[in-house]
Amino acid sequence: MKYFLAIFLSLTVLVVAVLILFYYQATPLSSSNPFRIVIDAASARLFLAALAITLIPGAVGSWFLAHIIGRHELLKDQMEFNVQLFSAATDSVMVHELNGKCIYANDEACRCHGYEEEELVRINFYELNAPEYVNTVEAKIEELMKKGRLTFESTHIRKDNSLMPVEVKSRIIKAGGRKLILSVIHDITERRRTEEELRQSSERLQRAIEGTINAVALTTEFRDPYTAGHQHRVAKLACVIAKELGLTEEQIEGVRVAGTLHDIGKIYVPAEILSRPGRLRKNEINLVRDHAQVGYDLLNKIEFPWPVAQIVFQHHERMDGSGYPLGISGGEILVEAQIMGVADVVEAMASHRPYRPALSVEEALLEILQQKGVLYYPEVVDACISLFTKKGFTFE
Repeated sequence: MKYFLAIFLSLTVLVVAVLILFYYQATPLSSSNPFRIVIDAASARLFLAALAITLIPGAVGSWFLAHIIGRHELLKDQMEFNVQLFSAATDSVMVHELNGKCIYANDEACRCHGYEEEELVRINFYELNAPEYVNTVEAKIEELMKKGRLTFESTHIRKDNSLMPVEVKSRIIKAGGRKLILSVIHDITERRRTEEELRQSSERLQRAIEGTINAVALTTEFRDPYTAGHQHRVAKLACVIAKELGLTEEQIEGVRVAGTLHDIGKIYVPAEILSRPGRLRKNEINLVRDHAQVGYDLLNKIEFPWPVAQIVFQHHERMDGSGYPLGISGGEILVEAQIMGVADVVEAMASHRPYRPALSVEEALLEILQQKGVLYYPEVVDACISLFTKKGFTFE
């Protein structure tokens, strides 16, 4: 087209030059014949008119043709750029109609899925999804039409029938008066593998922490055989109370760990005091009470993701401030510690101790009911009693 325009303009100029030359050659410089003068003037006008008719359309046509050629070249360059851009993309790029018919697939899409481009564009895009994702296609399309763009995960089937987990980012585009879907598909196989490795590593770490917690809890129970299993039973009751009160899973897990370790401070209490059948002297009672502070000092050095040390520290604090070791009250006491305090009292009263026989669960529940709103928080007491009387909770 460029060369055609150049030839067209050259021929126009040549024609104009020939007409001018012909006019000056054919017209004498002067004439005494009036009739001849009139004819020459008319010829000049006709010549100028012919020249205008030749030049003006030629100029307009040349400008219009040059404009069209420029636009065509610009669109061609832009198209070539877009094709190169999509081809060079490190993710799969596919364009398809709303019914899934593929129109375009870049080189990466062909490589990842194992198809030649001619094969891939003959496949319905939705058929690339694994069977378990096919039923969700319609819902995804509806959501995409509403939002204009959508990101979701799926699993594609390659030509060799192997599975490829993918993240798909789709958006609605318009071309030629119709709506199409542009999908950028990212292979997340490595990400899934990394996530699985992290999950397994987290589970191993969790098992190691759990083993350590149980080992520490057993250390306390070995020194005080009369309270063997006490910490685990308290943890069990405290967890169900926490769930009954609507605490989060994260908080409930913190309650479980703190319950399993809440008497760890007793390892500093002499064994003969812990197992003595008679009444303890005041200084011995104070020594036993120190287990809350000792437990806090031990656990505070461990970076738990829950306030375990604080729960252990406060599990003997009471609503009216009569507890220990700090004598705090009301909202100063963590809700987890409030739960732990009630669970600890109920389990301890219902279990045998060297200084008294085991009481019944009913007697233990009566104790916390009588002290409801005084020593123990009403919501915690109500939840605990409901678990035993309405939901059939047992320590076994």
